[in-house]
Amino acid sequence: MKPLVKTSKKSRQSPAAKEKEKLQGAWVFVSGSREAQLIVAGDSYTVKFKNGAIYMGTFKLHPTKDQRPRWIDMVIREGPERHKGKTSLGIYEWDGDRLRLSPGEPGKKDRLTAFPAEGDHSLLCFVFQREYPLRVAGGPNPGTNAKPRSERV
Repeated sequence: MKPLVKTSKKSRQSPAAKEKEKLQGAWVFVSGSREAQLIVAGDSYTVKFKNGAIYMGTFKLHPTKDQRPRWIDMVIREGPERHKGKTSLGIYEWDGDRLRLSPGEPGKKDRLTAFPAEGDHSLLCFVFQREYPLRVAGGPNPGTNAKPRSERV
């Protein structure tokens, strides 16, 4: 008889679920082609650009061990009329608590295979730093042990 091995819920998660958990929370702009803030909660995202434009929608991650950069599909539910209802086929990668994200042109069927070169502003590309992880009522604080600004001493 095999011994029972208790596995944690986290170890049983799919790669996409682990990536999605890591993405949760508020992200502040570090560098990129347009200044913006990113907020992720569950399967939903909000991108607020410095100029006031706001995009809201849902996303799906496609992480694989061999695929670099990783893929993200972002469906735009709210935003400029020309982009509403379209999907942006993007790419992303992690560097600790930094997220590099390059969403593709909404509605285009081609996905980038690499990030744009530094200084190339013809394609959208951001580097975000985690501001703090999303706190779920009654649940653990995913990601890091950082506290929201209101709880910092």
